This record gives sequence, C-alpha cells and structure tokens, in this order.
Amino acid sequence: MCMPHGGGSRSNGYIEINKVKKHIQKVSQEQFEKGDPNFIDERKNEYVPKKKKAFFSFFE
Repeated sequence: MCMPHGGGSRSNGYIEINKVKKHIQKVSQEQFEKGDPNFIDERKNEYVPKKKKAFFSFFE
C-alpha cells in the first residue's frame, strides 16, 4: 500500500502485534557427529529404493 508524500500523520487503525519468535535450539557438535544416544528407531521395515525401469520396457 502506497503512502502519499504529504500524508502519514493520520493513523490507519493498524495495530502491530508482537509475535513470539520461534527458535530451534542448536545441537552440540558432538551430538551432531555421533547422533542422539536416546534415539529409538520406530520404523517397521528398512527403506528400499524402487528399481527404475527403462522407458521402452513399458511397451513390452
């Protein structure tokens, strides 16, 4: 929204609300390198990437 050069002394009714800043705490370098000792892997099965097929194999 543009403000005219002569204007600006009147209030437009907008009230700025101070929001709480969200901050993610940094992990230590040791924990970053070695991993979390309390981590529990809850995955049911291992990740296996899908095998890519050739384009012309779809026409067979």
